[in-house]
Amino acid sequence: MDAETTAGERAATAERQVTDRFVHRYGPVAWARAALPGAGGERTWHYWWHAHVLHVLGDAERNRPDARRRRMMRRLARGVTLRTIGRWTTRYYDDIAWMGLALARTHLNARALRRISRVLHRAIDPRVGALPWCVDSDLFNAPANAPGAMVLALTGHRAEAVALDAWMASTLDHPDTGLVRDGVKHGVVRSELWTYNQGAALGLALLLGERALADDAHPAWAHVERARALVAAVERWCAADDGLFPAAGGGDGGLFAGILARYLAEAAMDLAESGDAEGDALSRTARRLVQRNADALWDARRGGLFPADPRRPARAEGDDLDLSVQVGAWITLEAAADLERVFTS
Repeated sequence: MDAETTAGERAATAERQVTDRFVHRYGPVAWARAALPGAGGERTWHYWWHAHVLHVLGDAERNRPDARRRRMMRRLARGVTLRTIGRWTTRYYDDIAWMGLALARTHLNARALRRISRVLHRAIDPRVGALPWCVDSDLFNAPANAPGAMVLALTGHRAEAVALDAWMASTLDHPDTGLVRDGVKHGVVRSELWTYNQGAALGLALLLGERALADDAHPAWAHVERARALVAAVERWCAADDGLFPAAGGGDGGLFAGILARYLAEAAMDLAESGDAEGDALSRTARRLVQRNADALWDARRGGLFPADPRRPARAEGDDLDLSVQVGAWITLEAAADLERVFTS
């Protein structure tokens, strides 16, 4: 990190750039357009991306409390209420799970969070033991089950969350690499590896481990071990590229790496409290990965934009004009700010 900017200052810069360029305010209501002019779709309202806008605003509020931000969060929440006609849900269980996590982070609408939890709980397919990707889908994937299990764990359905975690570990974990594969459809595992699946599975393991330890539950150590294994697996995965996360382009993929960074930062903080040498080493590993990617994004920014891939400079065209890409970079920088706040305070 250069001497002129702290991690908190970098995250604040990313926040201003996203809110100034993408968020539109209409009295008590606000919404974020999906892209800047020139990319197409600038008037589109995107449910899943709004979940992550709200979530990262909650991250920012933890790092830099501000009354103006809290007002904006309430306006954006009203926008979601209007756009979803008060339901706060869609047909896609992965999307509503991420929205549930945003609500859990921000405490903006407890009623909507309870509704999302009920929808997810009812959607678990007893024949498979997992959440489908969406209504009437035969795809059972990590992007639905990991955040869905986190929402269930946070809303009083721990047993179901543990079962979903066990299903993912037995079905989607790659036996050689330890990385989480994307999903399974008609008994065939989809082998794609995405950063956000690693991040969400890590976040779930951390949450279940914390809850089990707090309740003095016997399987706590199993969840802690899963979190440690995932951090080590991600380090091996990224080693050939000097710790940079694989890029996934624009669109939904613009958010993937940021999600991994968020939960690696959480892992770094949790593991630092483990009191053993392995935990300390993995904490340093997680911190190094987050910092490496935050530095690369910061160094590659141009004209107030971050790149979809930090291996190149940002450009005012294509994927870099997507809201998702800019929010994804902000999530990574906010994760680095989290680490700065905890480890240097």
